Order: sequence, then C-alpha cells, then structure tokens
Amino acid sequence: MKPDRTVLLNQLTRLEAQIAQLGPINDAMSWGEVKRLLQSQPAATTGDAKAQAIALLDRFDALDHREQPGFQPLIQFKQQVRLFRNQVSNAPANELPPDVNDLLSGKHPVAQLLKAVDEGDRLTDAQWATLQPTLEKIFGQTIAIAASRGKLYVSQVTPEPVVATTSTSPATTPLASQTVPTPKSEQVRPQISGGADLLMWGDATATSAVKPAPPAPPQPTSSKDEPLIVFGAKSLTGGVQTGSLPLTVLVHIQGLGDRQFASKEFAGTRGQSRGLEGLQIRIANAIADLKLEYMAHISGVGDTPWVPEGQYLGSRGENRQVEGFAIRLTGDAASQYTIRYSGHIQNMGDTPVMGDGQYCGTRGKSLRVEGLRVWLESRS
Repeated sequence: MKPDRTVLLNQLTRLEAQIAQLGPINDAMSWGEVKRLLQSQPAATTGDAKAQAIALLDRFDALDHREQPGFQPLIQFKQQVRLFRNQVSNAPANELPPDVNDLLSGKHPVAQLLKAVDEGDRLTDAQWATLQPTLEKIFGQTIAIAASRGKLYVSQVTPEPVVATTSTSPATTPLASQTVPTPKSEQVRPQISGGADLLMWGDATATSAVKPAPPAPPQPTSSKDEPLIVFGAKSLTGGVQTGSLPLTVLVHIQGLGDRQFASKEFAGTRGQSRGLEGLQIRIANAIADLKLEYMAHISGVGDTPWVPEGQYLGSRGENRQVEGFAIRLTGDAASQYTIRYSGHIQNMGDTPVMGDGQYCGTRGKSLRVEGLRVWLESRS
C-alpha cells in the first residue's frame, strides 16, 4: 500500500525546515559530509508539531502568482498568517494553539490551498470537486481560479530557526520575509459580512497530542475595515455560507490601473487617496432571464446613462473619479434575486449596504469612491 501523499508532503516539509536550520550545508559538500552533519543533529520526531506548523505557514507566505508577482489577493491572508506564525513560534511546544491540529492534518484552509498548489493536476476530478468550493468560499474566486489553473506556486522559502520560548513574555519572531513587525496600522479586524474575503480559523476537531493553548488576549484592532483571518473562531468549513452567486467585478484604480475581483471582495483601496475611475460588472455564470446594469456619477461629467453588464463605465487615466454608483437587475427573473453593494467614500468611510438600484455615494461634493463590494443573492 502506497503512503498517503499528504503524509509524504508533511514529512518533506519537516525535513526542509530541519535542513534550513542546519546552515553549514552547501553545494560543495559530499553526500557523506551531509550525512554526518545530519547525524550530528538532534533526532527529529513525528511529534515536532511546532516546526511542521511553522514550515507550512512559511510556505503559505511564499505563495506567489507566476504571471502577477506580488499577487494582491493573497496579501490580506499572508498578513494574518504571519501574525499566527508569530503566535505559534512564541508558544511552548506543549501548548500550541488548537488550530495547529487542523493545519497539520490538512483540514485547515491554509493547508488545503497548499494542497491545491502542490498537487494541482494530479488531483482527481472528484478531489477537485470537493476542494474547489472550499477554496472559493474561504479565499474567493480570484485565488481559487488561480490555484485551479496552476498559476500559483511556492517561491523560495527561507524559514528562520525555530527557537523554543520559555518566557511568559516572548519576543516577536517575524517571518524571514518581514524586516519589521507588522505595525498596528496594518493589523485588521473581522467583518462577518465580508464573505469570501474573510478566513475564519479554529474549531480543531482532530485528536492529537497537541495541547490546546489557554485563551489568548484580544488582538489589537484597527479602524480600517480590512479582511481578517480570525484565529480560534469557528471555521467557515463548518458550514457558514456566503450565499452569493459568482460575479466578476473590474475597477480601474487611480495610479494602479485595472484590477479584477469576485463577488463580495473589496474592490479598491483604503487610506491611499486612490479613487475609482471606472467599473465593469457582470454575472460570472449566466442565469436565465437575468441581467444587471449600472450607472455612476463621474466628476466633471455627472450622471451617466444606465449601461448593460459587461460594459466598462467611466474613464482611464483622465483623473475623472467615480463619486457614486447604482446597480440594478433586469429581466423576467429579476424579482427572484437581489443585488447588494456598498462603497468606501473619501472622508466618510464605508456606506451602509444598499441594493436594487439605490444610489451609493455623493454628488457634487468632490468625494471620490475609493472601493466597493458587490454581491448577488437569490431571494429564495
């Protein structure tokens, strides 16, 4: 009977973490010299959960897109993985956070995305059918599609040595890719209505030798409404559904250009003084007798006509910013669905959730729309 591939990958990850900490190994060494160096190291045990977990989190932090280096949709998740990595690194080996169980057993979303990246086209259709909905629900369509198409890969990982911490007030150990600890301004808080851009952690159900850690103090929060991985919360894989239907949302961000997002993803920026100059929205999977259309108020232009889905509305590179917008459904099936949206407005912040043709934003106040969320739901 062949060994399970997940077990082999975990063993390889653990071995890579050990080798990375040895230091003296180099290309000029013979196999005999490498063997003697390995034998001189303390024996590794299969129970070295801390090192395994850190190695997996380091691999997640090294994920990138083959065609879009610095892949923006992954950044929000990497920030929270780094915070959790520090928590694991600073915890005693016998008091690791319960989430480590799911991470090492392959049940955690972080491990599942790495599985999709590592195994890719070797997964059967049935395995993809099980994995794909989870990836879309947790990470959003943009990341899930990139993983399914083999666009994601693990770049070179250079993990830091794992140092056992016995002090009750351990120092923060950043990832190798971090030069300074994450500032408070970049720490984020949960938004339960965030949908696919919210990654919930926890509810470790696997039995293992890892001892649960005592409740952690509340994490610092920020005033910025950004996506968050919540450690210790009930996992989305436990049944929380976003309830939205697939959309493709394209916006042109001032100074950054066109960016594409999925249903419920925040499309834009916050605190960067970058307005949206245009937008384009369409239903990703055609629904019989259902279409959508939208309009906008453009600075220096005024209200635009309503345009059908898939048509770009606005300008590019003309410094004419969207100050407000509205979206509505059309077609015989429109009464069976509802379109919801909200905006992030300059000097005002996030608007309440609106929908079905309601105007979102301002007129004549020179306040730009800096971001938006859109999602489509069935009324049934």
